[in-house]
Amino acid sequence: MSERIGEIIEANTNSFIVQCYKLYESPPLGSIIQSGTPTIFGVISEITTEPLDPSRPIIAIGHDEPTEDEIYRSNPQLNNLLCTRLTSLTIGYSDGDNVYHGFPPHPPKIHSFVYLSGNHNIESLAKSFDFLHLLLSSGAGDEVISACLRQISQRVQDGYTFLVESGQALATELVGQFPRLNAILRRLS
Repeated sequence: MSERIGEIIEANTNSFIVQCYKLYESPPLGSIIQSGTPTIFGVISEITTEPLDPSRPIIAIGHDEPTEDEIYRSNPQLNNLLCTRLTSLTIGYSDGDNVYHGFPPHPPKIHSFVYLSGNHNIESLAKSFDFLHLLLSSGAGDEVISACLRQISQRVQDGYTFLVESGQALATELVGQFPRLNAILRRLS
């Protein structure tokens, strides 16, 4: 199992929000993450760094500092006042033996640990392109979809074939939306 990246702090059947354990340390946009029992898989669709307490807005404090790193060295409390959060769109779940594309019967529990998915689970998810329909219908932006496909192509055995087949699957899903299809495909290279 990969290193834990955080915990779920908000969840429903089609998405979940994760608070990362370390400030600014999250997997990249489009990465597949997993959590819970049964295992629920999601695609990172947004990464946000914000104050832990929304009533305490962030203000500029580095006017007299020579570098951005020096701001954090001079103000170590920032690591306890800020947090990095991920929004993840659910694309499937596993009962241990099988991987299913779609929403799980129940959302993951709050405080479930979250991990970057391993290659075996990504290969299982990538055997079918049903997850693309979920991403497209969930309102995932084109950048998220293309980032997800690039991430998967780097983790499966034959990344080039995966990208070609995913382009064909997108063409089926986006019939009549040639400009959008073309924009996503351009981002894959």
